[in-house]
This record gives sequence, structure tokens and C-alpha cells, in this order.
Amino acid sequence: MSGGNDPLDRLVRAVEGAAGDDVRATTFVRGLALGALVGAAIAGSTIWQRRRHPIPDARPEEAPPTASR
Repeated sequence: MSGGNDPLDRLVRAVEGAAGDDVRATTFVRGLALGALVGAAIAGSTIWQRRRHPIPDARPEEAPPTASR
């Protein structure tokens, strides 16, 4: 993915264009985008891990019958 068609390159260009000259806004939007990417990576990793190693069925054991008076 080269030639400026990389999704990350497009995101950076959009951030720079939207924020203009305000450094605080640019920093905020970059942090927001980075946080979204990291969050997506963590979520994807968790989903992948659960698909590869499913959690065993955690059904509660049957309770013994109670004595009626």
C-alpha cells in the first residue's frame, strides 16, 4: 500500500485538513484516531483469541433435590 492510498495516510491528511492551524485540535484528533486504532486492535485480538480457544460451556451443575417436609 504505497502512493498515498494507505488508509492511515488518508486519515492523517483528513486530520490535518480538519484541524487547520489549531495545534490543540490536531493533537486531540490524532490522539483520538490513535486510541480508536489501538482499541480496534485490542478488540480484534480478543475476538480472535476467543475464536481459537473457546471458553468451555459453563453450565451450573444440577442442584441436588431438596427434601420436602
